[in-house]
Amino acid sequence: MNKNSILLKITLSFLVAFFAMTALFKIMYDHEFTSVRENLRVHYHHVAMSVMKWRFGNGTKEQLIQDLKNQHIEIIKDPELYDDLIMSDRFDKVHCAKGTFNIYEKDNFRYLTTPDSTGNMLLKDMETKFEDVHYVWWLYGIFTVVLLALFLSIAISIYPLKNLQMKIRKFGEGDMNLDFSTSKKDEISEVSNEFDHAVSKIKSMMNSRAIFLRNITHELKTPITKGQLSLEFLEDSRTKDILSNVFMRLTLLTREFLQIENVTACDCQVTKKNYNILDILDNAVDLMFLESGSIKHNIEKRNIEADFDLMSIVFKNLIDNGIKYSDDSNVFIHIDGDSLAFCSKGKVMEHKLEYYIQPFTKCDINMQESFGLGLYIVYYILDKHGLSVSYKHEDGINYFIIQL
Repeated sequence: MNKNSILLKITLSFLVAFFAMTALFKIMYDHEFTSVRENLRVHYHHVAMSVMKWRFGNGTKEQLIQDLKNQHIEIIKDPELYDDLIMSDRFDKVHCAKGTFNIYEKDNFRYLTTPDSTGNMLLKDMETKFEDVHYVWWLYGIFTVVLLALFLSIAISIYPLKNLQMKIRKFGEGDMNLDFSTSKKDEISEVSNEFDHAVSKIKSMMNSRAIFLRNITHELKTPITKGQLSLEFLEDSRTKDILSNVFMRLTLLTREFLQIENVTACDCQVTKKNYNILDILDNAVDLMFLESGSIKHNIEKRNIEADFDLMSIVFKNLIDNGIKYSDDSNVFIHIDGDSLAFCSKGKVMEHKLEYYIQPFTKCDINMQESFGLGLYIVYYILDKHGLSVSYKHEDGINYFIIQL
């Protein structure tokens, strides 16, 4: 169990409370038991004093009998009972005038045996009251049940946190079809319901974003296409070059928006199958409208578990990135063990890789044919595949390495 878990802390708190309560009731029981014993000793000490007064000549036998009767004590003449009692376990004893009076319990009565100097009399307590202090343990049992019920109630109340945590994890992984709502009224349920409202708003915003991007790119394609066709009817001039660059930029922007919308959508599913890396590379080259065999590599026959279309985008973006920022516009793909490197000659990047995998960042701010989304899309797709990309620069060569 996690040492920072709320349930663990609650459990430890209840254990401390339980042991503290147990110690408290043990002290209470011992106090009550001692108090009862002390009251009995005081009572029987008065009885013993009456006997010893008679023994030392302070009164007659009739006065002794009357005095004992006032204390609900009778003298019993039963030798067999006397012998049985002195052979049994003693309940307690009291001392008076250097004489010991032993106390016994038998058949719901309490008996006292007097010292030898008084004639070994047997005294019976006619109103024996058994002071029961076990009620303390009954109270202890009730408090234990209440404490246990309270602990279970709290544990059951916070258990939905585990379910909420699992749903939030799935939501973070891109599963938008989750229901966080609950009909309960406690604080955790309120949090769950508020999260359900937030998820609904996020889904609505994501759908709005997707519809907006798809509509705007669709609406842009028609005028861009018409504009590019119209340029063919114009004579070569400075104006034609400017318009051509404008339409090219709009085409690139539209393509980048479509690509990032398709890849980063929450409902983007990765369907991995076993594909030959060469087939993925050929598809990436086709997407870039490059000639077959224009990208050099040392790949022979190597398969990879991946989504064919998405991994083709990864290859395309890494190749495109290498061509744009290389000194000679050449890219070489090198595979060594589980490392697939996209190599190009060029300067070392000014920032760490973490900077360039953010959207709309690029190596050269003057690069007009890039919107800084290439490495961001590469990182996002590889993360969906459980893969990673790293960067290094050696001997004037930039290496973007995928660990397969």
